[in-house]
Amino acid sequence: MVTERVKPPMVAYVDGKITGFEYDLLQAIAAKKGISFEYQVVDSKKDLLPALESGKADIAAGAITINDERRQKVNFSEPILDYSAAVLVDKSLADAKSFADLKGKSVAVGRGTVYDKMAADYLASGDGKNIVYYDTVWEQVKNLLNHQTQVVLGDSLILEYYLQQNGSHQAVFVQNISFPKENYGFALAKNNTELQQEINDGLEKIREDGTYAKIYQTYWQKNEQR
Repeated sequence: MVTERVKPPMVAYVDGKITGFEYDLLQAIAAKKGISFEYQVVDSKKDLLPALESGKADIAAGAITINDERRQKVNFSEPILDYSAAVLVDKSLADAKSFADLKGKSVAVGRGTVYDKMAADYLASGDGKNIVYYDTVWEQVKNLLNHQTQVVLGDSLILEYYLQQNGSHQAVFVQNISFPKENYGFALAKNNTELQQEINDGLEKIREDGTYAKIYQTYWQKNEQR
């Protein structure tokens, strides 16, 4: 198993110990299926899928969106979490009604993510220098709260988690820009269909017995999704 070092609440290493929503799911699945995982760490999300393609890992976690482009290179488990993209902005931009209202503003994103392309397509100025890259979502949010940037594109649940944790009133979600639902999943090496089936079977079992709901509520204090 390969994960990012810092991706709370999905996965993170604290005092040398791994924690997070995806870690808890995997541990619950492992308990159901009688399997175990050895965890490895990469510093950037862009290194996760190459680790599977090169055979250095069997499964990857860290807020990985399931999409057709990635399916060409890796397999995925069934969805583990539903989310939508979201636009978090400095409070002064709360009345924005479209990307056009935000184009050219200073935008924080992660390189190689789905939001990187979104920023380039809809928010980049002529030279693209208004797009600022950070390795972690926390760095993106922190620099927005510190007024170093004005816009963050990201996952609604992860951005919401950071706002809850930091109690800031300096940033708000843009309500007038909506996005379709997306799914996170565990990514797996393309040829490892046996492990893919084990993960999917274990995921189904922890949904059925209520374990998934308990884990979800630990991080978001809401009713279980799906």
